[in-house]
Amino acid sequence: MQKVFLFCFMCLNTLIAQSQNQYFVNATNGLIIREQPKTNAKRIGKLPYGSLVEVIKNTNINLQILDQGQYITGEWVKIKFQNFPYSILENNDEFIDNGYVFSGYLEQLEKAKIKTTIIDSLEFFSFYKPLETKKIKIESQQEAEQLLATKVTWKNVEFYGRQIDKIKLNNNQILTINQDSFDCSFTAYYPTENILLFEGGHSIDFSINLNTGEITETTGNPDYIIDSTKKNYRFTGWFGGQECSSYFIQKKENNAYKYLASFADEICEIIKFYWINDTTFLYSVNDYSDANNLKETYMKGQISLL
Repeated sequence: MQKVFLFCFMCLNTLIAQSQNQYFVNATNGLIIREQPKTNAKRIGKLPYGSLVEVIKNTNINLQILDQGQYITGEWVKIKFQNFPYSILENNDEFIDNGYVFSGYLEQLEKAKIKTTIIDSLEFFSFYKPLETKKIKIESQQEAEQLLATKVTWKNVEFYGRQIDKIKLNNNQILTINQDSFDCSFTAYYPTENILLFEGGHSIDFSINLNTGEITETTGNPDYIIDSTKKNYRFTGWFGGQECSSYFIQKKENNAYKYLASFADEICEIIKFYWINDTTFLYSVNDYSDANNLKETYMKGQISLL
């Protein structure tokens, strides 16, 4: 029980609503963390692509590097990170949650805003049509292991059964799972999205994108996915284990979907969702302001790129 509680605590601290100080690591082969803001400083560890970090200090120490024939300009910044679920630190016996990285490989997580307005039920139902969003998913762990035999290796962990050991991504980068923290159970494998879904304490969703290595906060639970009319955007989300879900929009780039923007923090559960066109959608939520008279509120949303 102690490990399950630890898992939930870490997830709830790692996978909470986005902030403007949160950044996405876009270094394909990972981003080195150093003890001090200089290239010859002690190396603490390496953040995989898709890691989310918080910038806590700008040093104004500029740096330019040459990467595959192109110069990338940025500065040293101090970040705060979570060593979960991958083995990030060089020495996992240490507890370190901050260090310095090159900002040229960080991008702002929130790249758009979702503008919303309340509408009446007549307008909502003039557009809304119930959709069937069946996903191809494999719920047999044995079958999933066989299908992913060349990409994912598993091992037996005492008290928790079969757990992921290593993941080989599309770019041949290998990620090692931190078994001390990763104590959740297999739920399903989604071959179309190439996402593995697990369940932790309090039924919290935990997912891993096997293409990129991204986890729940930018990957979501594939069961939530609803594609826009031209499939350039999609709605998705994940269950946070405390009655409420988190929701966000992804945008298609280079035949893959990347995190674009989150919904307002106060949304607990979206009941209905429908795309009007590629950037405009309808959704409904329960209004909990009057516990004795629960009612559905109808909304229109518009994606506004920053």
